[in-house]
Amino acid sequence: MKAWRYANGITAKTLVGRLENSIILDTKAPMPDISMLAEHQVVVQVISAALNPADFKMPESDWFGRMFGLGNDAQPGMDFSGRIVSKHPSNTTYKEGQLVFGSLAKASKYGTLGQFAVASTSELAALPPGVNPDQAAALGTSAGTAYSSLRSLAGGVTSTPAQRHVFINGGSGGVGTYAIQFAKIMGATVTTSTSTANIDTVRQLGADHVIDYKQANVLAELKRRGQVFDMVIDNVGTPQNLYDESHKFLKTDGTYVQVALNPTFRGTWDILVNVCKSMLGGGQRRKFQFVTDKGGSKEYAQFGQWVADLKLVPVIGNAFALDLVPEAYARLREGRSVGKIVVHVSSEAEADKLI
Repeated sequence: MKAWRYANGITAKTLVGRLENSIILDTKAPMPDISMLAEHQVVVQVISAALNPADFKMPESDWFGRMFGLGNDAQPGMDFSGRIVSKHPSNTTYKEGQLVFGSLAKASKYGTLGQFAVASTSELAALPPGVNPDQAAALGTSAGTAYSSLRSLAGGVTSTPAQRHVFINGGSGGVGTYAIQFAKIMGATVTTSTSTANIDTVRQLGADHVIDYKQANVLAELKRRGQVFDMVIDNVGTPQNLYDESHKFLKTDGTYVQVALNPTFRGTWDILVNVCKSMLGGGQRRKFQFVTDKGGSKEYAQFGQWVADLKLVPVIGNAFALDLVPEAYARLREGRSVGKIVVHVSSEAEADKLI
C-alpha cells in the first residue's frame, strides 16, 4: 500500500527537524496483518484523513514529548473516514464494507496517512447517510477536544443553563470552530478571538461577539469587559499570561480550560505550574483544567448525527491529495487555515473495488 512513513530509519522518538521534511511516501509499505487483529480491531481503507497539530508537535518535541507521546514504529495521522475491509471474526458490531469514521487514540504503526489503518471499535462510529467522507474525517480529534473542553460548563449539552458566557481564544481553527458551535448548542453566549479575515466565518458559526486580534489587544479587551465569563477555552496558548490575568475577566467560579499545548519539557512544566496554582488557590486564582480527552465512539456517533441533522458544520479550509502531505503539514503549521485540513487518501470508488 501507499503510506507516509519516517524516512531513512528515523522513528517518532528520534525525529529531528520538521515532520514534513522527515517523511517519505512509501509506495510498497506493508499492509496490516489481518491474522494479528484483536477482537476489537478492524482494518479500514482510508478515504479521507484530517491533520492535527499534535501530528507534528509530538514527534518534533524534545525527549519528554517523545518518551510519553509516541512509539518507535508510529507513523503520522489519527483522524479518518473510510470503509471497513477486514475485522476479527468475533466482531459483530461492524460489517465489512461499512463506512465509518473516527480518530485513533494515539499515533499508530498504521496511521491514517496510509491507504489502510487499524482502528479499535472504541475509536470509530458508523458514517450516517448524508455526511460525506471529508466532513466525517474532519470531526475526530478537533470535535472531540472541543466537546470535552465544554463538559464542565454544566455537565452535558442538554442541561446547560441559559446566559452562560464563554470566551474561546482562537475561534477559527479546528477546535475553535467546533467549540463555538457546541457552546451555542449548549445555549451559551460566545465571545471569540480571530483575525480580520475570519470574522464573518466565526459569526456564521454562531459567535455573538468577536475580538479581532489584528486590531486589538485580546487581553486588554477581556479585562475591559470585566468578570463576565463563566469559562475560557484557550486554543492558542498566547498571550502567555492569559491564565495569570484570568481573574480579571473570569467569574469567581469560572473555569480556565487549556487546549493548546507545546509538548516540550518547558510546555509541560508550564501546564503543571498552572494546575498547582489553581489547586493551591490564594489570591484570585481561577480553576484550571487541561483537556486530554477527545471522546470515542459514543461521542463520534453523536457528532455525525448532528452533522447529518445540519446542527453541526465541519469547517474545511483546505484539501490535499495524498502525494502532497508535506505541503498539507506546512499549511497547517502556518496556523492560518480556517477549520480543518483534510487529505484525500483514496476515493470511495477505490474503496468499493476492495469489497
